[in-house]
Parts: sequence; C-alpha cells; structure tokens
Amino acid sequence: MKILKILGIIILVIIVIGVGGIIFGPTEVHMEREITINAPIDVVYDEVNGFQTFDQFSAWSEVDTSTIIVIDGPAKGVGASYSWESDNSDLGKGSIEIVESDGRMVKSKMNFEGYPGEPFASWILSEEDGQTRVVYTYDETDISGIMKLLSFATESMLAPMYDRTLEKLKARVESRPDFTYEIEVVETDSQPYIGANAASSSDPAAIGAAMGEAYGKVVSYLNANSIEMQGPPISINISYDEQNAEMICAIPVAELVEIDGDLISGETYVGTALKTVYYGNYDDIGNAHRDLNAYISYYMYERNGQPWEEYITDPMTEPDTSKWMTNVYYPVK
Repeated sequence: MKILKILGIIILVIIVIGVGGIIFGPTEVHMEREITINAPIDVVYDEVNGFQTFDQFSAWSEVDTSTIIVIDGPAKGVGASYSWESDNSDLGKGSIEIVESDGRMVKSKMNFEGYPGEPFASWILSEEDGQTRVVYTYDETDISGIMKLLSFATESMLAPMYDRTLEKLKARVESRPDFTYEIEVVETDSQPYIGANAASSSDPAAIGAAMGEAYGKVVSYLNANSIEMQGPPISINISYDEQNAEMICAIPVAELVEIDGDLISGETYVGTALKTVYYGNYDDIGNAHRDLNAYISYYMYERNGQPWEEYITDPMTEPDTSKWMTNVYYPVK
C-alpha cells in the first residue's frame, strides 16, 4: 500500500507539473547560436541566402543521406524553398522558405508535418575586421496547449544541431576558392540569331581566324537580305579541349528565319545562368571560363546547356584591348 501511495503522489506531481506547464509555460521561444567565420560578409551571405548548398553544411543532412530533397523557387532570396521527406522519424517531412532577405539577414519560415507551430530560422550577419559574425536563431510565437511543454526542450534538442551546422558552414566557407571574377546568377531571355559553325585547333590565333570567317558569312547573309542586327555578336561553345574548339558564331536578329545552306537559324538559351564580365583581349578569356566552372563546382550547380560569350565591345572601333568587354554565360540549374 505504501508503494501505491508513493506512486500516486508521483503521478499527481507529474500531472500538476504538466498542467502548470500548459497554463504558465512560455508562449514564445527564442534560441540562438553563433560563430565567427574568416570570410567577408557577402561571401557568407551568398552561402545562406538560398538552398543550393544547404546540404553541404546542414547538420540534418547527416541524419539520413537517403532523404528526398526538392529545391524550388528562385536560386537566391525571398521565395527560395527547400522541402524534404525522410523515413527517419527525427526528420520526417517538412519545408523551409525564405521570407526575408536583405544582405545581412536571411529569415526562413519552417513547416514540419504534424507540428502545429510555425517557427522561423534566421541567419544574422555582421562584419568585424574582415570576418563575419554569424548568429543562427530559432524563433516561435503563439505557442499554446501541450506545445508549451515541448518548448522547454527546444534548446536541448536543437542546440547541438545548430552548433554542428555552424561548424560545417565555417569549414565550408573558409575553404572556398578565390574567384578572380565577380559572378552573378541571372535569368536570360531567348534571342533569335543567325549563325555559322566555326572549328579550329585550340590555339587562340586559330580560333580567332575561324571565328572571323564564320562571322563574315553571317554578315554577308544579313546584308544580302537586309536583316538588321539586334544586339552584340555571340559565340556559343559546342566543344573545347586542349586540341580542338568548335562553336557557333552568331548575330542576334529580330525573328527566326528559314535559311538554306550552311548557316544556322536558332534561339539562345532561356533560363537561369551564371554570368561574369571579362575585360581584355580574347587570349586570356579562358580564365573567366575556369572561374565559372570552379563556381559551378563549389556551389553545386548543374550545367544546363552550352556556355556562350557576348562581345559588347567592337574591336574595330576600340583599339585599347583593356576596354574590350565580354559577357560570359553558363546555363545552370
């Protein structure tokens, strides 16, 4: 009987604590962890302002490597989203969507299937002496009912995962390659063109001669048919290695036309691309391509078509090669 009495008292205490927690427990929770990363703030911001590389530093990606992941929306900023589905009960099913983003803060709304709350996670960045202080936060408001009891365990459950995520983010960002060229994500529109194939060895002089001949054919066709240029000349890379190069040398036009013979009528790529701007003569433009390929590898993009160059400056009217401007594009997804 004494044992039953003790058990009864224990159960009563548990009930009282539970009821008290539900009545008087917190209606909101805030947790944060921080770390300092030896990198400029814009580099860290670029890493957390989207989900392209999230699995490279997220501690949750280590829990179940077979998790089904879907990344949707824009590549960066508000609207970018990440959803997952896992058989592991620690992950389950849910989604994250960026709802605010301003260069120093990225705030995301989180949804966990079966959980009634709507928590938010934020990356808050500040630069100090060339380094970036990163504060990673968890916030939840309007907590009610039995969820108040769970809120007492928020820090013990999440803090180790937050700490691990910050450690991985630091290691990743501090191992980032040094890119010579500024690279941005852009959305490109389709542009009709008329072009000609050019093939040569990979020697820059040979490439230049082959391109000059190809552009000559296109210009002759445009003149003979009274077709006006609608933008700077472009070259679409077909293949390139240490021995050979092949490309389409094209000039944008207003609309697609049917062409007989060895010329090509087509449209440029429409969609997401990486872009950089190269200044100088064309002998060293390969450096811009190498940077773009390294960027694709580091940020886990997937090539989605043939790269192309857009020649903004006409070498015939600008003798100073340092002012020759070329846009270089790589389609990605």
